[in-house]
Parts: sequence; structure tokens; C-alpha cells
Amino acid sequence: MNDRERRDFQAGLEAEVDAFMRGETTRRTFITKFGQMTGMLAASGPILGMMTDWALAQQKLELADPSSPLGQAQAAALKASSEGPAEGSAFRAIEAAKQYSGVTVNMTSEAGLQALDPRNFSGPMLEQLTGIKTNVVELSWPDLYSKAVAEHIAGSGAYDVLDIAPMWTPSLADGGVIQPLDDYIAKYMNADDLNDYHPLYKALPTYKGKVWGLFDDGDIFAVYYRKDIFEDPKLVEAYQAKFNAKLGPPKTWEEYTQVAQFITDQLAPNVYGAGHFRKAGSPGNQFDFLQQFRANGGKLFDDDMKAALASDAGITTLKNMIAANAASIPGNNELDAVSLWAAFLTGKVAMMYSWPPTGRMAANYSQSATAINFIPQSQVAGKIGYAVVPGNPEHATGFSKALAADSANPEAAFLTMQWMTSPPVSLARVMLPYALRDPYRLSHFRSDLYGGLFPSAHEYLVNLNNSANIGLLDPIMPGAQDYFLSLDRMCTAVWAGADPKASLETAAREFDETTERLGVDSQRAFYAEFLKLPGSTADNTVEKLGLAVTL
Repeated sequence: MNDRERRDFQAGLEAEVDAFMRGETTRRTFITKFGQMTGMLAASGPILGMMTDWALAQQKLELADPSSPLGQAQAAALKASSEGPAEGSAFRAIEAAKQYSGVTVNMTSEAGLQALDPRNFSGPMLEQLTGIKTNVVELSWPDLYSKAVAEHIAGSGAYDVLDIAPMWTPSLADGGVIQPLDDYIAKYMNADDLNDYHPLYKALPTYKGKVWGLFDDGDIFAVYYRKDIFEDPKLVEAYQAKFNAKLGPPKTWEEYTQVAQFITDQLAPNVYGAGHFRKAGSPGNQFDFLQQFRANGGKLFDDDMKAALASDAGITTLKNMIAANAASIPGNNELDAVSLWAAFLTGKVAMMYSWPPTGRMAANYSQSATAINFIPQSQVAGKIGYAVVPGNPEHATGFSKALAADSANPEAAFLTMQWMTSPPVSLARVMLPYALRDPYRLSHFRSDLYGGLFPSAHEYLVNLNNSANIGLLDPIMPGAQDYFLSLDRMCTAVWAGADPKASLETAAREFDETTERLGVDSQRAFYAEFLKLPGSTADNTVEKLGLAVTL
């Protein structure tokens, strides 16, 4: 895309967002194209494929400007890998992996932007250091699970390293698809590196007393808001006069709706108070309900493993979400994550909560990468504040790297995983502007290099850490995706006017059907394992357990 095409695309996108917010929901050309070009929609493959194939064809490692924070992080990763310290996990992995020079490690990755890191940065660096080649197999989100299972059943040995969502760990472990890492960790890893994980993430790959993966992506939700709007003297005065309170990032869900509605009333149609990704079938409804429901005291299951959705907490949650929808941009219930990003970047939304890439995009850092510089330039750069989601934020999905049980080269595969997730290498990876891996280690949150990526990067990192301190995990058990789909259908029905109580009862019946299909006793055991993890409930957060990290 040349400069003129980029300007045309930018102008078209802004016009499309304006039209979409006026309720012209059939005009989705630029929103769709934006989703395709950012790798969120299926058509992204050919666009990104040409770019990544070109990079691979260069057969050399190209690092960022050595004077930049990213360049310095990459140089530090290279030095730690090749020179030490000798006890470091990066150095130990590289030294042990050299014996496997010429071996190819096949690793799965979600198709699109997620694959750019192993294709363009970590894969080429690993080959330069060890001679190990990496073959990145791009798969859709559902196929990351289903194809791993299918290849295991076939005994093909097609994969070595698997990118998996933590929620899949029990099923893949019990199914023999992945293998435990404890012996490899004891043999090769610096044990202190495990303590470098934020406590919310440290235990995520643990199941039945064994470690089944190396965590690799901190997907905690956080609030991103327009400081210029929240600090506007006229709005501050009007809010104080109306509510006898200071205008600021909301602390409760009731206050969230109140603030959003106030800003909408004051500034629409130029700016709306909030926006959410509520589109059916698009990840959003389930995560939003889960975080609010549990923050409101709700429990997913009772002691008999019956769904406990149809409760006062469930009704309160849905009513709050309905009110938030009414206070948001027109078309709110048809937005997905990508189109909400577009609205926020173009200045149409004063407040939103989403995954960590939001902060990097809003600062125009992501757009510095050649690979994705067609993302709309942020019109709100330098104006963004960060806050913790009211109640308890959801850690929505994330990734672990797991070792395929049928790998023909398990030791080379593990050493690849250890190296990629080691503190210095993972820091360089989460700092890549084109990657979607997000900070998860304490050394990430404390990094002066990451804190120098953009003017407010330090505040951004502190907020992600603080969010993880009280964050909630997705349920980690078989059938999690089926439970999620029930929640998505429930929310979608309520947005269309269905009665909240009746919709909760329908979703509860679907929960019970899923539980019975998978086995009540079996599911009870899985759920009991999940409840042991920090972040499994609002009463069992990292903070409540006395493990909170202060930066």
C-alpha cells in the first residue's frame, strides 16, 4: 500500500466509522477490509503471506535500530543467548540446542499477526544461533485445538510446539496430546525464571501437579480512556454538579454506565461515552459477562455441578450490560474487537476496555511496523489514560507453548520453547510492534526499555500489572468453549430484547447439558482443579491471596 492508498484508506475508514455509528449498518466495506488487513479476518493470509515470505527469503536476521528501545531489547536478547550469563535460561537453551543443528521444529501459530514473530524475528534468530530451523504452521483459532488433536490421533508427528489456550490444557493433557515439561525444566531451565512470571500466570499451565506448558501471552483486559475528555474543565464541572462526584475512570459497573451515558449526552454524535465488542460469534460477550458476573458475586456452578447462572448476580450483570449498551456508540451490539479499535483510534469513543494491544495502537506504536502500518493512525495518541476494569478484569484466553506428545524432536522443541519464553527473549518479542504477544513477566512490567516504547508506556505497564493482581481467569476445563458459546447466545438474545432471567435460565440448561455430556463427576473434578488457581474467582485473586505485585 503506497502513501496515497493509505491516505485514501484512512479517509474511507473514518467515513465508514461515522456512517456505522449513525446506524447505517449495511456499510461495512472499510471495517471489513480493516479486519482483513490486520489479520483478524480470513482474507489476511495472502496479504501477510507475501510479506513474511519476502522476509524469510532474505536468509538473514534484521534487527531494529540499535538506538531504539526495541533494538536495545533485541541486542540484549541476542547477547544473553550467545554470551550469557551462563546460568540464564536463554543461554542454557541455546548451548544445549546446538546439537540439533539442521533439525526443523514445526510450531503452530494462530494465523495472521501472531505468526509474524516466529517467522520474522524469533525463528530466524534461533536458526542463526543454533542451526535449528522453524516451520510456522498457521491455523485458525479453532484449528489450533482440533488439528492438534487430529494429528495426535493420526500419529503423524506433524507438530512439535503447540500454541494452545490455557483452557485447553486439561483436555490435551488427559488426551495424551501434550506431554509434561517437569523433567525438561529441571534439566535445562533456571528455576528463578518461573518466579519471574506474574503470579496470575505462573500456575496457568499447571494441571494435576505437573507443568504442561510455558505461558506466553498476558491477555488481561484493561480500561483505555480519553484523558482530554475526562479532564475537560467544563465536563468535570457538569459531572460534579449532576452527580456530586469527580469525573474519572469508573470503579464500579454502575458508575461505568453513569460515566458513559454522561459523556454520550454531552458530546454525541462527535464522541460517545463507550463502546464494546458485542457482535454475536465474535469473542467478547462471554468474556465481558464472565468478568462482571463473578465480580458481582456470581458462581458458575454450585456444589452439585449445576449451573448457577440464573441468580441475582446474573440478572444484575445483564442489566448493567444493557445499560452500558444504551450509553454507547450506535451499532455497539454489532461491533467486533477490530471495529471497536477503529472507532477508538479515530476518536469516536471516550472509553473502552479490551486486550493490551489497544494501548500500543492508541499510542501509534503498532503502526510503526511496516507489516501493519495500514492500521489507522491514532488520532488520540498522547491523550490516553489507563485504568483497571471495574470489579475484576478478565484474562481473556492468552497462550501457552506446549510440547506435542508425538514430536520427533522433543528436546529440540522444548529448548526452542524455553528460549522463546526466557526473560530477555520474551521481552524483545512482546515489544515487537507487529506482534500480538502481550507482557506477562515481572521483568516485562519493570522493563525500562519497554517503558520507553512510547511516552506513557510505563503507566501502561503498571496498569497491566495492577489489572493482573485482581484479574480473573477463563474457566480451564473441558467444554469451556461450549460454555462460552452458551453465554454468547444468551447475551445476543438479551441484546435483541429477550428477558434476562429467562435467558439466564436457558443458558443454565445448556451449561447442564454440556456438563452431563462430558460427565458430571469428571467435570466436577476439573472444576475443582481450576478453583485452586489464583484468579479462579473474585475471592481467590492474586491480591486476595496476598501475592499482589507492586511496581
